[in-house]
Amino acid sequence: MNPVTLTINGRPVSAGPELSILEAAMRNGIAIPNLCFHETLPSTGSCWICIVEIKGRNRFVPACSTKVSEGMEVETDNDALREMRTRNLERIIESHCGDCLAPCELSCPAGCNIPGFIAGIAAGNDQEALRIIRETIPLPAILGRVCPAPCEDACRRHGVDEPVSICALKRHAADSERYIPDPKKDSGKRVAIVGAGPAGLTAAYYLLASGHQVTIIDANAQAGGMMRYGIPRFRLPEQVIETDIEPIVRMGARFLYQTVFGKDTDWQTLKQDHDALFLAIGAGRASLLGIPGEEDPCVQSGIGFLHRVATGNAGHPGKSVLVIGGGNTALDAARSALRLGAETVTVMYRRTRAEMPANKAEIEEALTEGVAMLFLASPAAIIKRNRDIEVQAVKMQLGEPDESGRRRPSPIEGSGFSLSADTVISATGQKVDLECAEILGLATTGQGTFLVDSDTLQTTVPGIFAGGDCISGADLAINAVAQGRRAAMSIDRYLRAERLAAPLPAFNSSYGARDQAPAAFYRRAQAAPRIPVPELSADQRRDCFCEITAGYSGNEAGKEASRCLQCRCMAVNDCRLRELATVFHLAAPAGMVRNEEFSIEKTGRIRLEREKCVDCGICVRTLELKALEKPDVFSALVEGCPTGALSYPDRSR
Repeated sequence: MNPVTLTINGRPVSAGPELSILEAAMRNGIAIPNLCFHETLPSTGSCWICIVEIKGRNRFVPACSTKVSEGMEVETDNDALREMRTRNLERIIESHCGDCLAPCELSCPAGCNIPGFIAGIAAGNDQEALRIIRETIPLPAILGRVCPAPCEDACRRHGVDEPVSICALKRHAADSERYIPDPKKDSGKRVAIVGAGPAGLTAAYYLLASGHQVTIIDANAQAGGMMRYGIPRFRLPEQVIETDIEPIVRMGARFLYQTVFGKDTDWQTLKQDHDALFLAIGAGRASLLGIPGEEDPCVQSGIGFLHRVATGNAGHPGKSVLVIGGGNTALDAARSALRLGAETVTVMYRRTRAEMPANKAEIEEALTEGVAMLFLASPAAIIKRNRDIEVQAVKMQLGEPDESGRRRPSPIEGSGFSLSADTVISATGQKVDLECAEILGLATTGQGTFLVDSDTLQTTVPGIFAGGDCISGADLAINAVAQGRRAAMSIDRYLRAERLAAPLPAFNSSYGARDQAPAAFYRRAQAAPRIPVPELSADQRRDCFCEITAGYSGNEAGKEASRCLQCRCMAVNDCRLRELATVFHLAAPAGMVRNEEFSIEKTGRIRLEREKCVDCGICVRTLELKALEKPDVFSALVEGCPTGALSYPDRSR
């Protein structure tokens, strides 16, 4: 048959008369959105996503089931078509239900593929687990120990018994294996990074993997930032830090230690052979209490005390120690003081235990070790009296919530009292040193941080980026890691002269919070208690700075990993519905439609999740066409499904 000539989007194309408009467009490199089309199956045009307009005929038709004809003039994209496709997609999504991403990975600031790496451990493949972790978290041994684990709070296993021990499994993979990515071809570009903490090290890892050379500048004698100098060795051993830094060293990072940016080197010097600058200087200045006597040498800052502990210069703190504050720094200082020989250590906090910002686990560990807690109390003045320090304090009461969401404390009139101690440690927060911003001419915020573009993390000076605590204020290491990776992605685009823009937010279908999945979702899981992580006894802890937890054995890790419900959709990376919903900027409905009973059925080799099915008909047409081709029918069904409703059950639990 002779080909016909038609026009698609004003472009003349030639196609066989047996082809549909969609096939003709595809063969000529013209994309038309589609959902129910499959190149090996007869088309039905049921989803109406591939609709096009035939000009001059005042009609919209599905491109997959409409044959081409001579002289046909087709338009594939205009306001009317986009509106119709959006409405059709919304209708389809209303009947689609399930988790694209698991609640645990949605709650992870770094966006780690938690179900993926846990599946690797469950299968006995710790190497693959570590590879998956390092896609988003290049410091897994560190984060496996110090992350507060918001992922575990979100774990759907709560609906059965206890959450999966995600952090301990991450630690297991990092402690058991080594993984270094193969960098891309050398780009010839070089990036200077100021700060060897979590944000700086993370940015270095991903920039090196992208083919760029990296110079890391740090004022300290070793890399790690607050992870090395602000977290005690009983929580984070030095060798663990070295293990996570080793891949960055082996990938070729150049470190300049004991080098103060703005004094020992500056951007004018560095930019002679560097193409971009990333500032990851952290929040290294201690916040003041704002009370008389706090600047006396008898009062130590929490971060200063921990730095001296880390470098072996802390000395004996005396018999009694008072720590002011309620965060991790305060508790780390208190627990360190016990190990240095203090007989009594008291933490004074102006709110209650429920409002303490410290990790819940660390609060429990501090209490177990013998740290005393004095709640609803705040210092009013510090007075040095001979060899003792007197802290004048006042009792507090909680009122309405403040900007942090916690109830605001206020003093109770006439409730003053005094405490005495040999050492007072003030650990009420940290601030960013803005001198670097002044030197570089960067804009800052009213919160005392560097001003950056929220999407790209570029500062007000082109080519200079910032991330971590210097843009967020003192925060968690996992958040700094997330920002370091985001910054690396932006810097990579900048170096390749690509447009700086945030990635398009991906559509995410979800059952909702951890306890909102259908009841049958939880009933399919067998109750299995969480595998406890071995720990030193309280008495053993107080005598040394040895790590208090031992980590899982291979057998224990496998058992704990097998508890994972694998909520993440197995087709999330190649789901056509998700791709379309993302392109059309759609969000999942607030109240998702569900069948009365949740159903995951494993019939032979196929796993069926009816809630994800959108009745596109591809599976029915596949069975009709391939009914006699039994060796191929299973793979054809799974590969053809555009939503992950059909999959192999290999990773299910």
